Amino acid sequence: YIAKGHRNSRLAKDYLLLSSFLAKALEYEEQEEICGSRNSYYKTDHDATAMCLKEDYYSGLGSNMHAAYSAQISVSNGIVTCYYVGQERTDSSAFCALFDRMEANGLKPSCICADAGYGSRQLYSLLEEKGVEAYVKYIEWEGELTGRRPASYAIDDDGVIKCIGGRELKRTEIPNRHPKRAGAEFFVCSDCKGCQFMHYCGRFMSEREGDTRVFEVDVELLRLRQNAKERLLSPKGIEMRVNRSCQVEGAFGMIKQDMRYDRFRRTSLEKARMEFMLYCLGLNIRKLFRFYRGKARFDYWKAPEGLSPEKFKKPSAKRLENKMEKWAKKKKQPNERAKDEYKHAGDKKKGRTHTR
Repeated sequence: YIAKGHRNSRLAKDYLLLSSFLAKALEYEEQEEICGSRNSYYKTDHDATAMCLKEDYYSGLGSNMHAAYSAQISVSNGIVTCYYVGQERTDSSAFCALFDRMEANGLKPSCICADAGYGSRQLYSLLEEKGVEAYVKYIEWEGELTGRRPASYAIDDDGVIKCIGGRELKRTEIPNRHPKRAGAEFFVCSDCKGCQFMHYCGRFMSEREGDTRVFEVDVELLRLRQNAKERLLSPKGIEMRVNRSCQVEGAFGMIKQDMRYDRFRRTSLEKARMEFMLYCLGLNIRKLFRFYRGKARFDYWKAPEGLSPEKFKKPSAKRLENKMEKWAKKKKQPNERAKDEYKHAGDKKKGRTHTR
């Protein structure tokens, strides 16, 4: 006899404990089957994935996790040619699925331009394998273009990797240490003494003193980025970047603002895809009718003849050094910064500072 009270026998208590373990194990198996290869799902919509959205409709902070899908579109001459709604949490993985969909529908492009969020080794390798020119930025693009966060090393046409100071890096191995990224190798610069960028190159290293700097380099990714950088800086690359910001961002802006569609209104992946497809189709029809009325055009900016290729701004060692000093101050804890900035009431008039 098994009761709910505390007077059960030892055997009855063990039976109840094993029954709870079995129920929990079955619950975990059901959750893993629903989740699949993802890391999360929502009870209100099993197909949705937990994502941190850019704009939080509940708290406004953009830091809470919500049920979401990844929506991607490809635009040519202002017309949405293909769409994709998936469960991927990264833009590069979702873009690869969009490209497969484009290729299956006979819409394989000759060149593609995308933002910095898509610049991954996976996407670069896919486009190179398919013979598509990749005008795709990478994460560090803006910092390298403006010279505010230049790359610590680069690869030249001969395949030689050099640091920002022009010194050649040599491949090396470090005992009892392995690269953090797959496919990466260790490269060392053994003659950093007197280099004006020495402190900048060692900003992420635990041991910043010394005349050597060790970098973890993915040579294949570095080569793919170099090829993409040369294309992006060319006149055609400038034209592609200008049109991408006008066409793709403009299409998303019209869908979200003009058509007031900024949230999925249906649950499940199939219904979300159908809903997004109807809005993309409505955008194309809307643009065509505006074109027939003479209120819209399909001609976009063309690079003028004789346009010079763009160049990266030359980094300033003095500016980077000042930035490193500010970064070191920000790295301190709030109480440490308060102690450094603390002044006695009597010392404020004399201009003296006490540091504790």
